Amino acid sequence: MSADELAALKARWNDVLFYLESQSRVAWLLYFDARLVSLEDDVLTIDFSDPQRFDQSQTYPISTDARHSDALLAAVTAVTGQVVTLRIA
Repeated sequence: MSADELAALKARWNDVLFYLESQSRVAWLLYFDARLVSLEDDVLTIDFSDPQRFDQSQTYPISTDARHSDALLAAVTAVTGQVVTLRIA
């Protein structure tokens, strides 16, 4: 997928999060601070680092419960029509 498609997803990201919150508050809490890194070959890569908040790299434990990532992916599809898989950087 192109940089334009990533930009389009970023533009709709708040809509994705609003939809996600309506479906799963826990999943929303897990992903609301995610940064969209790339969208290539239908793989959405997200990251949780925020250099403005921390002096050094931080990692966040993300639940291995597939229900939460599935809820995020379903929200992306519901809002944008795109079917993607998820990768956490």
